[in-house]
Amino acid sequence: MTSDVKHHPFVHYRSRRFHVILLLMIGYFSMAVMTSNIGITLSCMINSTALAMEAGDDIGPDGADLQDLLEPKSANSCSRANGGKMNDYGGSYEWSVETQGYIVGATFLGGLLSTLPGGLAIDRYSIRHLLMISVLLLSIASILMPLFAEQLGPVAVMALRFLMGVGEGIMIPAINGMITSWIPLHEKSTAASVFTSGNQLAGIIGNPVAAEFCASDLRWPAVFYCSGILGLLWCVVWHSTVNNSPANSKWISDHEVMYLQHHLPEKQMKRQKKVIPWRSMATSPPLLVVLYSSVIGNMMIAMILVYIPVYFKDVLMLEVKQNGFYTALPHTCNLISKLVWGFSVDYLKQKKVFTATQTVKLSQVSSMLILSVCFLILAYGVDCSTHGLALLLFSTIGAAFGLSISGFLTSLLSLAPNFIGVVSSISQIIGFGGRVATPQIITYFKTVGSAEEWRGILLVYSVMTVISATLFAVWGSGDVQHWNSPEKKRPEIVDVDVQMDSKPLMLCTTEQMPPTA
Repeated sequence: MTSDVKHHPFVHYRSRRFHVILLLMIGYFSMAVMTSNIGITLSCMINSTALAMEAGDDIGPDGADLQDLLEPKSANSCSRANGGKMNDYGGSYEWSVETQGYIVGATFLGGLLSTLPGGLAIDRYSIRHLLMISVLLLSIASILMPLFAEQLGPVAVMALRFLMGVGEGIMIPAINGMITSWIPLHEKSTAASVFTSGNQLAGIIGNPVAAEFCASDLRWPAVFYCSGILGLLWCVVWHSTVNNSPANSKWISDHEVMYLQHHLPEKQMKRQKKVIPWRSMATSPPLLVVLYSSVIGNMMIAMILVYIPVYFKDVLMLEVKQNGFYTALPHTCNLISKLVWGFSVDYLKQKKVFTATQTVKLSQVSSMLILSVCFLILAYGVDCSTHGLALLLFSTIGAAFGLSISGFLTSLLSLAPNFIGVVSSISQIIGFGGRVATPQIITYFKTVGSAEEWRGILLVYSVMTVISATLFAVWGSGDVQHWNSPEKKRPEIVDVDVQMDSKPLMLCTTEQMPPTA
C-alpha cells in the first residue's frame, strides 16, 4: 500500500465507518437507557415515607422530624422544592436502602462476571452477532421487569438486573473490538467520543422521559416497556445492516476500503494462534494506570447515570419532573465537552501539534483534577437551599468527565490492537469492580439520604479522582505497546481480515448507498 492514499473523511454522510459508529452510539444509548433508568424508576417505586419512618424512628432526611416535614417551612429554612412536604414520589414498595443497593449492584455484578468471557468470545466469534445478543438480553430483561417486581419481588428484580449486566458485559468489549476493526488510530478519540455519547443521550432524553412516565398515569412500568422495545428495534437494524469488518461490508466505497487498509493497524495473527502476553501485560505501567482509571470511570458512570437522580431527590429535595430536568443537564454538558474535545485532540494529533501520549495525558489529568475539586465543593458547599450551585457543579462534573474519554478510554483502545478483546475485558472487569463497589459505598454512608451522609460519598470520589490524575500524569500512554507485536518467527502469520474474507476487497462499489441508521 502506497503512502499517498487520498484522505477519506470520518465524519461524512457517505463514510461507512461513521455509519457504524452512529449505530454503535444508538446501541449504547439503548443499553444505557435500560440499565440506568433505575435511578429514576427506583425512586418512583419506593415508599420513601415508610422507609424514613422505619429507619429513623420518625426522623426524616436531614434529621428533621417527619411531622415537621409534613408542614411548609419558612422561607429562611432549608425547605423542600415540593412545598415542604415529604419528598415521596408515590411508590408502593418498602424495599430497604440495602435492598435497593443490591438491585442497582446486580447489574454491575453481572457485567463483572461476563466481561472476560465476552472479551475472549470477540476474538473467536462474530462481533456483530455478540452485540446483537447482548442488547437482546437487555431488552428481554427490561420488558419483564414490571411483572417480576409485582409478582415475584426484589430478588427476581435482582436476577433481571444481573441478566442486564451480562448483556452489558458482553457489549462493551464487543464495541471496542468493532472500533479496532473499523477505526484508524488517529480517529479513535473522535470515534470513542461519538459512540459513548449514547450514555449522555440516555441521560438527556431517558431521564426526563422516565420522570414524565413516573408522574403520569402510565407510571414507572412504561419506562421499562419502552426501553426494551427500543432495544429490540435496534437489534433488527444492526443485524440487517452491519458487518464485522470493512472488507465484508456491502455499503462501502473502494476509496474508503483502500484508506482503511492503509491506516488500520495490521492484525497479524490468526485468531486461534494468539499467545496472550500475560506477563508483559501485568507489568505494563500504561496498562495498569488505564485499569485504575477504568475503575474511576465506571464509578463516575454509576454516579452520573444512577445516583445523581437519587442525590437530587435526597439533598436538593426536587420533585420528580424537576429531577428529570436537572439530571439531564450534566449529561448535556458531558456530550458537548466530549465531542468538542475529542474532535480537537484528534485534529491536534493529525497536525502533529501533540503526540498521542501527550493528548491522552492532557485529557485524563485535566478531567480528574476538575472532578476532584467539584466533588470537594459539593461535599461542603451545597444543600437544598443552593440549587443553582449544585446544578453548576454537576454540570461541570459532566463536562469534565467528557474529557476523560480522550484520556483513559482512547489509551485503552490504542495500547494493544492485536489483543483488544482481552485488554478490553480486563479493563471492564476491573472497571465493573468499581461499579459494584459504588452501591456499597453509597449504602455504607447513606441511611436516609441527608447532606451529611452524602458528604462522605463525595469525599471518596474527590480523593480517588486526584489519585487517578497523578498516576496517569506519570505513566499514561497513547502509543501501541511493544508486547502487542507477535513473534515474527511464526510461519503461520497472516492478516486476519484477509483470512476471514471470502470476497475480493475491491468488489465493493460506491453505488450501494448506506441505509438510514
